[in-house]
Amino acid sequence: MPDREPQPALHSRPNVLVRGVAHLAVSVRLKLLAAFLGVTLLMVGLAMLGLETLRQANARTEKLLHDQERIAFFQEIYGYLGDLTTIVAAISLDPENVSERTTNNTFLLPGVLIVDRTNNLRTDLGRSTRRFGKEGMPDAQIIAQFKSEIAKLPPIVSRAHDLRREGDFENAGIVARLEAAPILFRLQRDAYSKVQDIEAEMAETARSTALAYDASRQLVVAAALVAVGLSLLLGYAISSSLIWPVRRIGQTLGIIAGGNFAARVTVPNRDELGDLAANVNVTSVKLGTLYDQVEEQRVELAAWNTALEDKVAVQVDEIERTNRLRRFLPDQVADMIVSAGDDADMLGSRRGTVTVLFADLRGFTAFSASVEPEHVISALNRFHAMTGPLIEARGGTLERFLGDGLVVLFNAPVASDDPAGNAVALGREMQAAFPPAMRDFQSDSHALGLGVGIATGQATLGQIGFEGRLDYAAIGTAPNLAARLCDIASDGEILICPTTAGQLDGTFRPVGPFELKGIPEPVPAFAVD
Repeated sequence: MPDREPQPALHSRPNVLVRGVAHLAVSVRLKLLAAFLGVTLLMVGLAMLGLETLRQANARTEKLLHDQERIAFFQEIYGYLGDLTTIVAAISLDPENVSERTTNNTFLLPGVLIVDRTNNLRTDLGRSTRRFGKEGMPDAQIIAQFKSEIAKLPPIVSRAHDLRREGDFENAGIVARLEAAPILFRLQRDAYSKVQDIEAEMAETARSTALAYDASRQLVVAAALVAVGLSLLLGYAISSSLIWPVRRIGQTLGIIAGGNFAARVTVPNRDELGDLAANVNVTSVKLGTLYDQVEEQRVELAAWNTALEDKVAVQVDEIERTNRLRRFLPDQVADMIVSAGDDADMLGSRRGTVTVLFADLRGFTAFSASVEPEHVISALNRFHAMTGPLIEARGGTLERFLGDGLVVLFNAPVASDDPAGNAVALGREMQAAFPPAMRDFQSDSHALGLGVGIATGQATLGQIGFEGRLDYAAIGTAPNLAARLCDIASDGEILICPTTAGQLDGTFRPVGPFELKGIPEPVPAFAVD
């Protein structure tokens, strides 16, 4: 006989991180997918960081190149202005006061030359404006100023040239010195200052680029280290959270295979491995119990085991059928179906004529918004407790609760001799029982009422839901019409359709016709007094 001495449970001792990952209530597949996604996102983030660093470096390099072009542009302007200054100086000289040694063609250039040079400079400035002087760019204002100042030179120089040609060298010199020369000196000074400013900007850009490069390099290295560290940490945590419980479960199974059914395994996992560990423990318990039973009752079990299993299966099946039917049928109807045997035909899908009763609380939305949740649930339980016995007494099928309302079927799934009469009688009984049953929940600030709608007609009948949770339901014109009549019924009112009224004795007060949602034609109705 194998060793049956109890063995202590195998307790887990992983670190906090591994226990945290193992304790996540998600499947192993999702954990692995999350790990892969996490590592991928880290790598993508690192790549994006590197691309952003390169983009910033390219932007700074482009700015330096652009600044070099700006310097070349303003230096060229400075050279033009120097030529113009020389020509203006030549205009201002009196040939009679210039020594023969210093007299040359430069000082005797005609004034029209400066006009040509000025026009050339204005043309260059115009071309450069399209590149450096666009609105919003840093050089736009000074280039516009240059263009404006240079535009003043041609008429001034032309006037000095005319005076010079007439032999009035003194006044020509005055015009050149006092009007043209200040403009040229000022523009030269501005051009030189602009070159100095741009060179200072380039120096600052170069310095910031060097600092940014160092900072970016450190950031990328740090991000790479963090990404690698997190990837390793994540891989270690997830792999350990999977490998460790597998080993513990394997050790426990080895002990159980040796015949010691008292062995237990404890793992922190809340995934498939946790379920597997729980199943191992349950299996160990059951194996131990079965082993004892086999040893103590081996002979007896062989004699009655087969008969017992059959009996238990029949009883379980009968209990399940009864419980399933009692969810939506009165007890006596459910017992009748169970006694008759197979309920497949009775609850199967079919089309048939039914009478449907919809009941809904009036003022419940305002009531639920103004009172405590416990008070809301108490009111609903009181309403359902009041209507439940009345529905069973009238042989109705409670299709479903609708929160603050309910749906009752007559003539399905069990045939009814007078479905319309039973439905109207149930509606009257519910309206009569409602005020005293709900008295405790009425107040001046909120009043609860009950509206009822009843319709008779064709409907598709059958079970809907899923394995383990099935309901019997009616779908079609009659349920829709009953629901719409219930929607327009006021507190204490019962509205029935013409088909229902036609199946009843007596007269009813006509109301309507009503335009009802989902129903194309206006619908007449009758009020039950």
